[in-house]
Amino acid sequence: MSSSLHEESTILTQTTVALVTCDLGIMLEITGGASATALAFIFPAACYLHLADLGPRWYSRGRLPALFCVAFGVTVLAISLFLTLGKVWTPDGAARICV
Repeated sequence: MSSSLHEESTILTQTTVALVTCDLGIMLEITGGASATALAFIFPAACYLHLADLGPRWYSRGRLPALFCVAFGVTVLAISLFLTLGKVWTPDGAARICV
């Protein structure tokens, strides 16, 4: 019973946001930038670091490329979020509401 109520409230909330908001571009940019960066750079390198048996040292020859890839991914993620949120706080990114 409670899961059904939870599903109905989630669908109602999503429908309300979709009907009231004209421009979901900023939300799509944040979601796309974060997920693409995580899927392309962070997750594969983190899985490699976790699954490969490369010894105890973090600076070993086998770990450094993966660590650089994770660091690059985190940097790109931060830049992407910074640029997207910067667009939100300018007059060009002002939210428009369709009523």
